Amino acid sequence: MQRIKLRRSLWEYDPSVMLGPPGGFGAVYLGSSRDGEEVAVKKLHVSSASAGNRELTISEELEGKELSHIIPFYDSGMDADTLGYFVVIAKADQSLQGLLNKGSIPEGDAAKILSDIALGLYEVKEIVHRDLKPGNVLYHEDRWKLADFGIARFIENSTSLNTLKDCLSPWYAAPEQWRLERATKATDVYAFGV
Repeated sequence: MQRIKLRRSLWEYDPSVMLGPPGGFGAVYLGSSRDGEEVAVKKLHVSSASAGNRELTISEELEGKELSHIIPFYDSGMDADTLGYFVVIAKADQSLQGLLNKGSIPEGDAAKILSDIALGLYEVKEIVHRDLKPGNVLYHEDRWKLADFGIARFIENSTSLNTLKDCLSPWYAAPEQWRLERATKATDVYAFGV
């Protein structure tokens, strides 16, 4: 187990137990709190300091908030010993992508999933997710919640278009992302529709 100390607490994670495939800005590992509660620890491996700062800023904004359809954020920051950057979130039961990989979803269940996703987008209406896809929708505490805000940004903030160029998910990317234009909430609505 690897121990890390972040802004709020000490955490441990197992670098040999990855929770899902690695993403563009990091990999997620099975971890635990001081009390032994299982958590998910995302170790950022960004090549750009600004991209890492963006994920940490979003994490800090969402930490401790009572949001029903966003995966809970517990802690984030740099570990002084390893100099690595981490985000600690609640451990989910499964991803929507994992559920889809098992086969079709009954219509009533699909409607509930879509409702949960829409409520999640509404809860963070000040944030553009920019990477909404089934792999970033997680089942936690009997509902589907949005996760992985790695390339998200606050609506009022500008951002480098290069951030989008190498990080978009092709099947869910809106036309403005392909044109390297600024993403808006409409970008998330497009991905939601897909």
